[in-house]
Amino acid sequence: MPDTGIKSPPTSAKGVLKSLGPGLILAASIVGSGELVATTRTGAEAGFAFLWLIILGCTIKVFTQIEICRHCITHGETTVTALNRIPKMGPFIAWFWLITFLTGLGQLGGIVGGVGQAVAIFLPVTGEHSDKFWAGIVTVATVGMLLRGGFTFIEIFCTALVASFTVLTIGNLFALQTQPDWAIGWADLKAGLSFGFPESPGALITALAAFGIIGIGAAELVAYPYWCLEKGYGKWIGPRGGDTGWAHRARGWVRVLQWDAWGSMLVYTLSTVAFYLLGAAVLHRMELVPAGSEMIATLAEIYGPVFGNTGKMILLIGAFAVLFSTFFVSNATKARLMTDALHVFRIRSLPDESSRQISVRFFSVAFPILCFVIYTLFPKPVVLILLSGLMQALLLPMLGVAALYFRYRTIDPALRPGKAWDVMLILSVVAFLVVGIFIAWTKGSEFAALILS
Repeated sequence: MPDTGIKSPPTSAKGVLKSLGPGLILAASIVGSGELVATTRTGAEAGFAFLWLIILGCTIKVFTQIEICRHCITHGETTVTALNRIPKMGPFIAWFWLITFLTGLGQLGGIVGGVGQAVAIFLPVTGEHSDKFWAGIVTVATVGMLLRGGFTFIEIFCTALVASFTVLTIGNLFALQTQPDWAIGWADLKAGLSFGFPESPGALITALAAFGIIGIGAAELVAYPYWCLEKGYGKWIGPRGGDTGWAHRARGWVRVLQWDAWGSMLVYTLSTVAFYLLGAAVLHRMELVPAGSEMIATLAEIYGPVFGNTGKMILLIGAFAVLFSTFFVSNATKARLMTDALHVFRIRSLPDESSRQISVRFFSVAFPILCFVIYTLFPKPVVLILLSGLMQALLLPMLGVAALYFRYRTIDPALRPGKAWDVMLILSVVAFLVVGIFIAWTKGSEFAALILS
C-alpha cells in the first residue's frame, strides 16, 4: 500500500515528548527581541508596576494560539489561507497581516543591529561603524545557514541557544537576591502583581507595545501553524472524512499540539519574567533605559551587580545567542510566510512543492539582506522593535476574532473544547481588543514622541 503519511498519535508521555518541536522553534523566536529588549526596557521605565501585564501577556495568548492551530492542522491549511477564507472580514485581516509582516522586517533590522552591537562591544574592528560590519557578517552567516538547514536543524540549533541563555538569566536573577542593594523584595513583587499603572504615559505605551510582542505575538500566532504543519501534525491526521479513524487521530494530535504550546509557554514566560525583573531591579534603579546605539551596553548592566565586568561579557554572549536565534528563526519563518502569501494573494502561482522550495530559498536570501539594509539606514533597534510591537498589537484583536470564528464555525464537533476553555478563549480575545483599541487611540503624538526621542 502507498505511504499516505497518516500516523497514529502517541499515547505515552515519552511519545508525546518525542513529538514536540514547533513550540521550541517558536520559543527561540520569542526569547529574543521581545524578552531581552522590549521586556527589559519596560522594566527599566516602569519599575515593578507592570509585572502582572508581562505575565498576562505571556499566558493569555496561548488559548488563541491553540485555537487557530487546531483549525489549521485539522483542515490541512496554512494560517494565511485560513484567514483569507473567513467570510467578509477575512481578506482584510489577511492584507493587514501583510502590512504587519512588512513592519516586522524593520523589527528584524533592529535585531540584527542588536547582534552587531553585541559583537562590536566584544570585538570592535571599524570604529563607529563596527556594529554595521558585524551585522553584515551575521547576515551572511544567517543566509548560509538558512540555505543549508531544514526543520530538524532549525529545531536543534535554536533550542540549544535559547536553553543555555535562559538558564543563565534565571540563575542571575536568583543570584541578585544576595546583593542587598539590588535584591527584589516581597513589597516589589506585591506592587508588580497589584494591577497598578505607573504615572509615566511613556511607560504605558512601552508596556502595551511590549504586550504586543512578548510571548506569542501576532507574528507568532500566524507563524506557529506553519511549523506545526512542517513538523507533520496535519499530514499525520490525514484528510477529514478519509476514514473512520480521523476523529481519533485528530484528537490525539491536537493533544500533542496543546502540550507543545503550553510547554513552550512555560519556557518563554520564565525567561520573560526574569528579564523584566532584572530591568526593574537594576536599570530602573539606575535610571537607565536601553536605546539607540547604546542599547546592548545598557542592557549589559543587568548582570553587573552579580558578576561585574565578567557578567557584562556573559550578557554580550547571551545577547548574541538569543538575538541571533530570533533573527535566524524569524527569517526562516518569513520565507515560508511570504511564499504562502504569494500564492494566497495570487501574486505568483506555486503549482508544486519544488516551486515552493525555490521561493522559500529565494526569500531566505532576500529577507536577511533587506533587514540589514534597514538597520544600516535607520540604526535605532529599540524603535524598530517597538514599532513592530505596536503593529502586532493592532493585529491581535483581528486574530482573536478569527480564532472565535474557527472555534464556533469550522472546528469539527468531535474536537470542540469545553466551556472552561471557551471562557479563557474569550478572555484572550478581550485582552487583544483592549490593547488594540488603546494603541489605536494613543498611537499619534505619543508614539511620534517615542520614536523621535
